[in-house]
Amino acid sequence: MDISTLKSIAEQAFDYAQFRKTLRERIQAQLVLAHNGGLFKVTPELLAFVAYWPIPELYLEDMYGNPVEVDRQVFLVQAQQHYHYVMNAWHTEFEASKRIRKIGND
Repeated sequence: MDISTLKSIAEQAFDYAQFRKTLRERIQAQLVLAHNGGLFKVTPELLAFVAYWPIPELYLEDMYGNPVEVDRQVFLVQAQQHYHYVMNAWHTEFEASKRIRKIGND
């Protein structure tokens, strides 16, 4: 391999890594859910906490440190749907990028 080929491979690897980093950051921003006047980042930990909370109403701290009263069941359904939608979009884009990368390396 000559130096230009190696440079091209390195640039492609860097571009792919940057794409993955940017995609992850964009997806993390999309995981924010507005509910009852608060903004919540939907995470597996938050979903598990809300799912196993035994009382129908609870107060959750939003992203800005504010306590927000939520109806547990309503919030849980909205958060699960939102999380599933965002993670599905991330997976779809990620898989498409892997196929494009493989095509580019052939």
